[in-house]
Amino acid sequence: MLTVTTRAFAGVPDPAPFAQWPEPHVLIVLPDAELSQKAISRLNRTMIVIEHLEPPAGAFAMLADLPGWLGHHLFDIGRPLLFLDRPPAEAEIAGEARRGRAQPYGIGSELDGSGRLRLLRMGGMVASSPLLPHFLRFLKGRGLDDALSVDLLRTTFPDPGA
Repeated sequence: MLTVTTRAFAGVPDPAPFAQWPEPHVLIVLPDAELSQKAISRLNRTMIVIEHLEPPAGAFAMLADLPGWLGHHLFDIGRPLLFLDRPPAEAEIAGEARRGRAQPYGIGSELDGSGRLRLLRMGGMVASSPLLPHFLRFLKGRGLDDALSVDLLRTTFPDPGA
C-alpha cells in the first residue's frame, strides 16, 4: 500500500509518479493542504482519500489510523507499505516498491532535519503482521517522536536476514 500525504504533491497535484507503486494508493489530506477540492476530487479517482479535519499528532498517528480504515488492504501477505510525506524523487517510488518486495522484513526510513518522518517503507511481512495495528496504536498513545518510533518499530520487527 502506498500512503502519501498532501505534502507529497508540493503544490502540484500530479499523481503520475505514484503509478509506479502497484498496490492501492491512499491520500491523507491534511488540514493545511495546498490542494484544491477539485484536485483532491481528481485524485480520488485513483486513490483512497482520508481527510483529517485536525492536524494529526505525527506520522505514526496517521499510520495508526490505517488498520481501522483499511485493514483488509494491510493484511495481504507480501504487500509492502510505503508512507511518504514529501514529494518523491524521480523513480523513487519504483525503487521503494522493489525494496519492499525484495526485503519482506526490511524497514527503511527517512527523517528530515527536525526529526520528522518523511518516508517509511515496511516490507510485506512487517506491513501485514497482525501485531502491527496494535503496535501502531501503542505508539500513537505515547506521543513519542518519529525517530524513537522508527527505532521501536525496528526493534519490534527485526529483520532476521540482517
